Amino acid sequence: MPDRPSDPDEPVQPRGADEDPEAAPDQPGLAELREAVATRLRQGLPTRAAVAQDGVAGISVAVANVPDGMANGVLVGVSPIHGLYATMLGPLVGGVASSSQLMVITTTAAASLTAGQSLASLPAETRPDALFALAVLVGAFLTLFGLLGLGRLTNFVSYSVLTGFLAGISILLVLSQLPTVTGYAPDGGNKVSQTLDIAAHAGEVDPATAAIAVLTLVLAVLLPRTRLGSLGRLVAVAVPSALVALAGLGDVRIVRDVGEITRRVPAPALPSLAALGSVITGALAVALVVLVQGVGVSRNAPNPDDTPASLKRDIVGQGLANVASGLFRGLPVGGSLSATALGVLAGARTRWTSIFAGLGMAVIVLGVPGLVSLVAMPSLGALLILAGIGGLKPRELRAVLRTGWPSLLAAGTTFVATLFLPIQAAVGLGVVLSALLYVSESSTDVSVVELVERADGRLEERDPPRGLPSRRATTLDVYGHLFYAGARTLERLLPTPHDAERPVVVLRLRGRRALGATLIDVLARYAEGIRAAGGRLYLSGVGREAHQQIVRTGKLRLTGPVRAYEATPVLGASTREARADAEQWLVTVDGESA
Repeated sequence: MPDRPSDPDEPVQPRGADEDPEAAPDQPGLAELREAVATRLRQGLPTRAAVAQDGVAGISVAVANVPDGMANGVLVGVSPIHGLYATMLGPLVGGVASSSQLMVITTTAAASLTAGQSLASLPAETRPDALFALAVLVGAFLTLFGLLGLGRLTNFVSYSVLTGFLAGISILLVLSQLPTVTGYAPDGGNKVSQTLDIAAHAGEVDPATAAIAVLTLVLAVLLPRTRLGSLGRLVAVAVPSALVALAGLGDVRIVRDVGEITRRVPAPALPSLAALGSVITGALAVALVVLVQGVGVSRNAPNPDDTPASLKRDIVGQGLANVASGLFRGLPVGGSLSATALGVLAGARTRWTSIFAGLGMAVIVLGVPGLVSLVAMPSLGALLILAGIGGLKPRELRAVLRTGWPSLLAAGTTFVATLFLPIQAAVGLGVVLSALLYVSESSTDVSVVELVERADGRLEERDPPRGLPSRRATTLDVYGHLFYAGARTLERLLPTPHDAERPVVVLRLRGRRALGATLIDVLARYAEGIRAAGGRLYLSGVGREAHQQIVRTGKLRLTGPVRAYEATPVLGASTREARADAEQWLVTVDGESA
């Protein structure tokens, strides 16, 4: 039987750290987070030192968020300062509002790229106001999703579709930064065509810009593996930026060329109705991306004190963080895999890590805006390229490729759509593909077996006969979903009563709380065929709600050729009772005929 969908009101149950992510994948990229959480929980920490350790972890996250936040601002197409505002307000509000104590809500490349694609058609002068309206609307959508308990819908997002979408996002992330790291402004209607234009004009690439980007890439790969740790990425940006300033490389763009960096936090401002109306579809697409990513983080970062986490509250917390970020002119935010894992590895124990991360970013924004304005743009682009490459998970891609052609088709279609279509359309296509895959798999993954009692009293499953035998009770069990197309599949699999005399079928339906109109219609026609052959249909293991459905519809005549036996706590009891009554009926009818 299929697993019961998780309820957003129920405590979030973390997956075991020793599970094979390929055997039971839930979201690409979560293996690292699960490993970090498991390591930290095994180490433990005295309560007295928890707050101090949270402070260290929070500062580590804030420092790492400086280049990431600025890079995500570039990715959206606005001043990098708006990314810093988001990395200040997201962790601060999210840390207070969410129930997962270790989850850090901040900017993510997937959400930023989706937002940037959604705003790409707007004029540059109106894009910032539209972005802030989009962030507020994303927060409203997420808050509504959380309050309505729609977190469970993420269970229906196909892993193949999600893998294809995130792989497409990763490739787009790399392609989107090629103009930044080459200093060449390409022509083209999408990132792929722009990349081809850059390749065709390789001679026009600015050498200084490309050299700074390459230097940043090398440092960003090597330095985090040294004692610098989480400071490595910041140093990887600082060193090339200092080189640009000291060497007087005026052709290399810096943050100050993109937007003004001020020593203040903007006053909150409500977005206009016109701005809200222009970004509704884009906000919904960003909200869905944040929802899927956030649920993955929430489920895989259990609270160290063993208090249950609420998925509903975590979604609402991300919604409130987005509203705050938008009101204070920041980017959309969401549960971040990398920031959460970094906080855990740095010693995070409570929600104070996220709060300290937000406060630390506020100190950076207010204290050193001049240094921020001197950061080299190619360095930020190089970080985004590195993030895009890191988002490609070969292990998970191989798992999808080896699953079969339906998964490959779904992942490939979503991947191509993400590259060539607007993100909103790609997200919508992914949702539709997930629904189609679910319906298709549910309707075809139906099987019928015959239960035969052996001499030792144990039951044996056998392939059912194609035609029902005469004057004998045949016990059948059904596996799979029996709604809609699944019920039609069952109709084709059931042994036919044609050419049989007085056939009897005991059909086991245990575990099905509701039957559905389609299944009841299929059972009614099957019962009519058995009745026409002089036999009977016995339904065993029927739940109370399913029994009431049968009675209300009146399509299955329980006083005629159909008998229904409600399920009991004893497994198999109603089926044995139904079979005994069926055999007794056959004996009685045969005796009367004789």
